[in-house]
Amino acid sequence: MAKKTRHKKQVTPERLMELSFSYAPPLIISAAVGNKVFDTLENGAKTAKDVAKQTGASPRALKILMNALVGLDLLKKDRQGKYSLTPESAAFLVSNKLGTHAGFFATIAPQLISRWLRLTDIVREGHPAVTVNQEAEGTEFFSKLVERIIPMSYPAAQRLGDHLKIAKTKNDVRVLDLAAGSGIWGIARARERSRLGGNDPDNETDYRKIWRARSFRLCRGRFIGSRVWERLRRRHARPYFAQRGRTTKPPVA
Repeated sequence: MAKKTRHKKQVTPERLMELSFSYAPPLIISAAVGNKVFDTLENGAKTAKDVAKQTGASPRALKILMNALVGLDLLKKDRQGKYSLTPESAAFLVSNKLGTHAGFFATIAPQLISRWLRLTDIVREGHPAVTVNQEAEGTEFFSKLVERIIPMSYPAAQRLGDHLKIAKTKNDVRVLDLAAGSGIWGIARARERSRLGGNDPDNETDYRKIWRARSFRLCRGRFIGSRVWERLRRRHARPYFAQRGRTTKPPVA
């Protein structure tokens, strides 16, 4: 009986070609958000010309862009050439929806991508494209970032509140929100319970106005490496990560 010969799997450049074009989808989505494509289609299917009339964009360019979105399964196209939203784009790319990612794709994604283009020089020189941990450059970046990611984070923050059943408890609730960032997790808790108090050891710049009417105490300062950090690390973090073979030592400044 003849032995079966095993054929080695042929190596092809297919995966590399896919990777080489992976920059395109977020830029396509960004262009669509920036030209109000998803917002315009919220009320029903339209042709590229109809969308162009409402947005002022080029009909020819919109058709090309919207066909690309069809290829990404973010739009549907019927035989009459009308485009409509998919459940995914309707939920997350219409700008007025709770949990929208539209703001992120419109501003933050292109900004981040432009910095990744400098990666070769960054590796050679050893310096970041932008030092966002410095106040001069970081303030503008984080103020925009916070505004864009709050809608993305709010649904998850609501789910946490539902799980903890904070709204149903009869007792006062206090929340310690460490490195609160945008503050959206505390804001979601405060909306559930008007009596809710919270402590935030992060900076107050971006959400002071949002929290003004609530019972919050803002504690500014460097948290990692502080005595509070060490106490929390010994009591909670260290046992948790030790089970997973990981360290909780703070990074070197």
